[in-house]
Parts: sequence; structure tokens; C-alpha cells
Amino acid sequence: MDLKKEEGVSLEEDAKKKQLDSFDKKLQDFESRLNPSKKHNHSQSFGGDNDLWKFVLRSGVELFSAFLVGIMIGYGLDYWLSTRPLFIVIFSFLGMGAGVLNVWRIVKPGDIKSK
Repeated sequence: MDLKKEEGVSLEEDAKKKQLDSFDKKLQDFESRLNPSKKHNHSQSFGGDNDLWKFVLRSGVELFSAFLVGIMIGYGLDYWLSTRPLFIVIFSFLGMGAGVLNVWRIVKPGDIKSK
């Protein structure tokens, strides 16, 4: 009889512990959604060299993707209007400018937000 009570108590304690763990996880997720900068600082504390690689990779992707989108838009307009190199040249420069602007926003976020 006592063994069944002890098993019942331990099962109840396990269930309560699982509920508390689940609640803690939900609370941490909610806090990270409310304050994303806190989450960013948390990732920086574990980062080290990984953060540098992430930054370099993100900068390269931002620069290349903006350039590629500019070329695609220029090619589409040239194909549609039969003006072969004109819009490719114009939109490739615009794409490069947009890519540089995106990289600048990554490097100097405080300066862009303060204006």
C-alpha cells in the first residue's frame, strides 16, 4: 500500500517537473521574442570565430543576391523591350549599390537607425 502511494507521489512529482520545464521553455521563448537583442547577445557570448564567419557569409550573400536580382531585372526588361545591354548595365549598378547599402546596414546598424 505504501509502495503504491510512493509510486503515485513520484509520478505526480515527475509530471509537475515536466510541466515546470515546459513552462520555463515557453517563458524563455516568449522573452526572446519580446527582446530579440537579448537573444543576439546570448549568441555572441557563445560565438567567437563563428560570429565572424556568420558576418562574412551574410555580407557576401547580401551583396551577391542584390547584384543578382539587379541583373535579373535588367535582363527581363531588356528581353521585354528589346534593348539588349542597356537595362542590364543600369540594374547591375543599382543592384551593386543596394548590396553595398545592405552590407553597410549590417556593419553600422546604430548609425542608420539614429537618423
